[in-house]
Amino acid sequence: MAGVEPSWVVLDAMGVIYQPGDDVQQLLIPYLRAHACPLDDDEIRALYVECSLGKLPSNELWRRAGVDGVCSDEDYCRSHRLNEGVVDFGREMAARGVGIACQSNDVSEWSRILRRRFGLDELVSEWVISGDEGVRKPSRDIYRALLGRLGCAAGDVVFVDDSEANLDAAAVEGMRTVLFAERRRGSLRHPSASSAADLRALFAG
Repeated sequence: MAGVEPSWVVLDAMGVIYQPGDDVQQLLIPYLRAHACPLDDDEIRALYVECSLGKLPSNELWRRAGVDGVCSDEDYCRSHRLNEGVVDFGREMAARGVGIACQSNDVSEWSRILRRRFGLDELVSEWVISGDEGVRKPSRDIYRALLGRLGCAAGDVVFVDDSEANLDAAAVEGMRTVLFAERRRGSLRHPSASSAADLRALFAG
């Protein structure tokens, strides 16, 4: 990434800004199990996808999962945590005049709760969330929505995600890409970073 400074760095939410990366498997399913949800894992995943496409509100997810009145958005979102150092990296890039955006497959209500909880609206200028857009990565439409929102050429964007499929789609649109993942998951197609320090090194110079 050294060389031409990007106009924007776009960070994925789950797995880049927040931990864990697979929030459905590692957070949502255990949370629902702890509250006696009768659905199996595949049913929970399908329900989540519907919600993350904006097809139903989060309170309907709790109702269909059989836990309304027991589970809530605020309570569930307490389990998420920031990925160490990534927000500081974003602040450093913003101080260099680079815009910070987030594009994420996420439930609209949960996205708003988390960014309010961690004060991220002060850092992230644009949020492109699947629950708001009605389309999920790696669909081409959500990348085009992102570029339309940013108002710049694709080559002026660096897209950071923990999914190679999402990065492949971003690269097709012309964006520069970085895989943010454990070192053992390095990519042959995208520059890789396994920590905020690695990200800083990629953007040094």
